[in-house]
Amino acid sequence: MYQVLIVDDEPIVKIALRSMIDWNALGFHICATASNGEEALDMAGRFQPDLMICDLKMPIMDGIELIREVQKRHIPCEFLVISNYEDFEYVRTALLLGAADYILKVSISPEALTAQLKKLKEKLDQKAQENEKNLCSVQEWTHHQERHAAWRDFFTNKNYELETLYSVTGFSSQNLDSFVLCQISFDWYTQNLEPLPSIDLIQSTLKNALEHFDQRRIILFSTSNTLLLLPESELALHQSTLAGLAARIAQLFQYYMSLSPAILYQSGIPDLTEARIIYHHFQDLLELCFYGPLGQVEASALSVSSAVPCTSYKELASEMLAVSEHMRLEYASGRICGLLDTCRQQNVLPSKIIQYCVRLLGELEYHTPGISASAHDQIADSTEYMRNALTREELEKNLLDALTALFSPEPAARHPEKSYSPEVTQALSYIQENYNRKISLASVSDHIGLSSGYLCRIFKEETGVSINACINSLRMTRAGELLKDQNSFIKEVAISVGFEDQLYFSRLFKRYYGMTPSEYRTANHTEG
Repeated sequence: MYQVLIVDDEPIVKIALRSMIDWNALGFHICATASNGEEALDMAGRFQPDLMICDLKMPIMDGIELIREVQKRHIPCEFLVISNYEDFEYVRTALLLGAADYILKVSISPEALTAQLKKLKEKLDQKAQENEKNLCSVQEWTHHQERHAAWRDFFTNKNYELETLYSVTGFSSQNLDSFVLCQISFDWYTQNLEPLPSIDLIQSTLKNALEHFDQRRIILFSTSNTLLLLPESELALHQSTLAGLAARIAQLFQYYMSLSPAILYQSGIPDLTEARIIYHHFQDLLELCFYGPLGQVEASALSVSSAVPCTSYKELASEMLAVSEHMRLEYASGRICGLLDTCRQQNVLPSKIIQYCVRLLGELEYHTPGISASAHDQIADSTEYMRNALTREELEKNLLDALTALFSPEPAARHPEKSYSPEVTQALSYIQENYNRKISLASVSDHIGLSSGYLCRIFKEETGVSINACINSLRMTRAGELLKDQNSFIKEVAISVGFEDQLYFSRLFKRYYGMTPSEYRTANHTEG
């Protein structure tokens, strides 16, 4: 089965190519999709595709640059390029660089695509015969990928059978008494780090920390999420503790990358089924980064709560409105700060407290007569920012901004006409046009021609929200629209709105909408 990587910046094209034909019947398997050449290069290194079906005109890195980079890196891969009628010079260049053939985007049909794939399969079969001497090493690499994918699927999919894992990986736990589990997580979207470290660098750092452990399992989900699985006997053999290992990992990441990851760990795990349950508990605990850095945490000592420790939002709104007008803002601010402090102490899930605060604000606005148009606009803006708050500080600031607009006789802090400086206006325009691509604080500041630190400061001062929060707000809104299509793939939706890491996308989506992408799509289907 030949591995295919589809590269196109239009989600609808990727979906059409996926569903147009029976790939397996033709001897092909779509291993991944990418939205530009830069993403495709990263995926090519991980998946080693035999064929790339590639659009010629894409943002960040186009098809021509991609072909050149693939050849420069000696990745053995055939190219079938997709073009428009006016792209003849691009097609000519691609063919000169070694692309096998081209197909016009406007005339892609099951018949045309099948014919192209049959020709390419003949070419790939011939290449496979010529490389028969190296076939064993290729098979071993593929087997390694399958084993690694099986471990990932087992932990992320609660329905993945343990016997299937044993069958694919050859793993046996017969002689092992218990396990320890350790997760290393980075929240790149809040750290404004440029550039992001590579998976190779993360993996080599972990191997350094684990060099004495022979039976380790390093399960890389992405650059932001890695899981370590060790037999507990290995720690005892090397006279190590799990807390000591976590401290060693944190020390190495600080040394090599000046980063402090969130590290969750737990020992005494009797079997792999229980290890999977604990891994999902880890994902809930990672939500608590909302309140501040987690550091190194023994997971069994922590739990999360889905209940906001307060009266209902309607009762709290009535309580606030019962206070005299000149004291109302001060009283409401104090109650909110106390509520958020209590939520932090009791580890309330961010999605629940955000949902509570949004409903509270809506209830207050509904029962407050005579709200000015400018105050209403301020409250609407603050509500949107609250939904996308990545930290407790962002949630609190925007809620207090809304309460000020609601209760204070003074004008709203921001100009009612949203008059921003030329630099911030330019940044907002650039973000609106490019949020669905791989952009960051650094790329926005480069486009504007200002330092990242200065742009970040003035943007936050004028808009009341960080650049990353603004980007993520647009991404979440668009993701919600795309997920209303019942035929959409969650991974492709994540990539199409600028997220390479599906796990992080799902975590942020749940914080924004109060439910997972799957639950959101099901809810919209039911309503329809």
